Amino acid sequence: MNKEAYESLISWAHEKPVREKILCGLTKVLPVILGGMYIIAILLCAVVYPVLLVRLILRPFFCFLTVTVMRRILSRERPYDVYGFVPLSGYHPGKKNSFPSRHTASAAIIALELFYLWPVVGSLALFLAACMGTLRIVCGNHFIKDVIGGFVIAFIFYIL
Repeated sequence: MNKEAYESLISWAHEKPVREKILCGLTKVLPVILGGMYIIAILLCAVVYPVLLVRLILRPFFCFLTVTVMRRILSRERPYDVYGFVPLSGYHPGKKNSFPSRHTASAAIIALELFYLWPVVGSLALFLAACMGTLRIVCGNHFIKDVIGGFVIAFIFYIL
């Protein structure tokens, strides 16, 4: 996306305060929901499928670690730094570390692990992870490539 596309999305959100509140609220709520699902899954897995507990903990951990290291090494600028606008949420000028999206990678690997254990719950989690990734773009925090990169890395960790 280019500067005009981001500015168009931001102004679209600003047109109606309710719309802006919903988008900003979702950017805060979705990670909490997925985190809660993950904690519940760990607790249930400890009781029902203790053998799979290591998988449920280690894959997301190493995915998170890998994405964190990649972000530091690559040090890519965020859309709001490149194009000079204020995003809807999470504004940290000069922060960099845009690629890959850690929110997206973390949500995706958790959703994929939940899908492995409980396909119905995992399907809901994958939908929420996709929503989270989309919001990272719409709110101006990430480029599309950052979010896609997060999903790809999560999928690689899932199949390994």
